[in-house]
Amino acid sequence: MLIASRGGRPLTTVTDGAAYLQLLALSGVGTVLIVRAFLGLAGYPQVGGASLHIAHVLWGGLLMLAGLLCALLFAGVGARAATAVLGGVGLGLFVDEVGKFITRRNDYFYRPAAAIIYLVFAALLVCASQLRRRRVVEDRHRLATAAQLASAGVTSGLTSRQRHAAEELLAGQEGEAAEAVRRLLSAAPHRGHSQRVQDLFDRTEAVARRLLDGRWFTPAVLGLFILSRVVVAVVFVSQALSQTTGHDLGSVAEPGAIAGGAVSRSVALACVVAGLLRRRADKRAAYGWFRVAVLVELLVSQIFNFTDSQFAAVGELPFNLLVLAVLSYHLRRPGI
Repeated sequence: MLIASRGGRPLTTVTDGAAYLQLLALSGVGTVLIVRAFLGLAGYPQVGGASLHIAHVLWGGLLMLAGLLCALLFAGVGARAATAVLGGVGLGLFVDEVGKFITRRNDYFYRPAAAIIYLVFAALLVCASQLRRRRVVEDRHRLATAAQLASAGVTSGLTSRQRHAAEELLAGQEGEAAEAVRRLLSAAPHRGHSQRVQDLFDRTEAVARRLLDGRWFTPAVLGLFILSRVVVAVVFVSQALSQTTGHDLGSVAEPGAIAGGAVSRSVALACVVAGLLRRRADKRAAYGWFRVAVLVELLVSQIFNFTDSQFAAVGELPFNLLVLAVLSYHLRRPGI
């Protein structure tokens, strides 16, 4: 949990719940990719006999049930992590077969299914991101959050950062309940990373900061992003025009995928152009426009991209996520 304060009073908390939701989503994404790759390499085998087909959606349901049981029966960091991983893997196995649920012919290869799967996990990650910005102003909510953190620490221990976050939430709080939470907090054992792991984290963070604060890395990433948006927008608009004139440049099973992609890519390019126009006068505003362009690509364009290219569209995600991370880092810096 992290705290952002203003005037000594905590205003915003990033609860552990956001991190676990993120873990659930990433577990699900990894599961879908592994399942699709395995089935493709194995020739799409079926588990069952002549009259039975045990679909992996059933295993997904069982794993989600196992995750719920962990949450209901056990406490502590380990139980919450297990809930997130089991739930994420189960959700991945479940949603991977969405094409069978929404088509009369039980079509696992229904082309929009890839876009639906992407949309599910994108929505979960957006929810996690919004939770990280959740504002906690009322004393009773701050107290409840601190109590939740302290109670989990009794079984699993607390890191120095978690303990400091709980103390910040309790700052200025009076009364029997607040004192009880402070006693519970003091009774929670310390949980630290091994020195090697901590050193690895510190070195990785230091390298990342040096790159991001350096002269060439951010301009190179943004320059490549701007150039790629121009090229991609031109390609998609050309394909859309070819479709409308009857000179299709490629086979697209779902009507509208190229047209929708062309519109969203054009919107992203317009945001990039707006950022370039503001770059000299207001660098923060320019970065803000670039960030909007990345979000349009991630939340809109990729839906059409997955419909058209299926899971090959995954190849475009890492670079867009890198650009989003670079922009978010600089936008959080004061005085940009």
